[in-house]
Amino acid sequence: MGTLTESFANLSDYLLAQRKKSKQRSTEVELVLSKVLGPLLPSGIRCGSGTITDIKDRQVGPLDIVAAVDTFPPFSDGSAATYLADGVVFVLQVRDWAESDLTQFGEMALQIKKLERKKKDPIPCVAVSFGLLSLSELSQFLNSKAGQPVDGILCVGHHIVLRNSQGWYGDPSRVPFVTERPGPEALKAFTFFLLHLSQTAMGLPFGLADYQHL
Repeated sequence: MGTLTESFANLSDYLLAQRKKSKQRSTEVELVLSKVLGPLLPSGIRCGSGTITDIKDRQVGPLDIVAAVDTFPPFSDGSAATYLADGVVFVLQVRDWAESDLTQFGEMALQIKKLERKKKDPIPCVAVSFGLLSLSELSQFLNSKAGQPVDGILCVGHHIVLRNSQGWYGDPSRVPFVTERPGPEALKAFTFFLLHLSQTAMGLPFGLADYQHL
């Protein structure tokens, strides 16, 4: 029987192999939706592409992946879906960020953070890259003004950097960012981070600190 880390190692390898067969961005998005989010997130969370709107009718998008609780279903479906900001759990932008401009995602994330909703915490915004970015590049971007609205970046098969703004991993002043590597640990940390967000949104008990040994 394989360990949890081995399972994520196999999943990382599979994602990269499938992406290599087809470098279309739609394939990358579908891989994350069908192989990571669909099987691993609670059934009360729905994920899809679309835009986000708030009660003032301000919209941000289109976004590759929006995760929302079922009690706030989207209007319409497919790429035309519109999600209410109050029900959104997190958003992901998926592409080869070694070739794309992360500052554009930072600008979009800033607009997402400005959307009005009843929850005090802003919507977490995470970039998923199928291209390799060095840890120094990620750190430089996340510490820059353009990167401040971004909550994390996953390089599939390599590493992840998560912003600890909510104190999930201890005192944010001592641990402002959490870095996980190599590949299996990165995907595992990414998944547990999204699972934590999902469980919290659904009012279910879940603490990231309880799972740091996995």
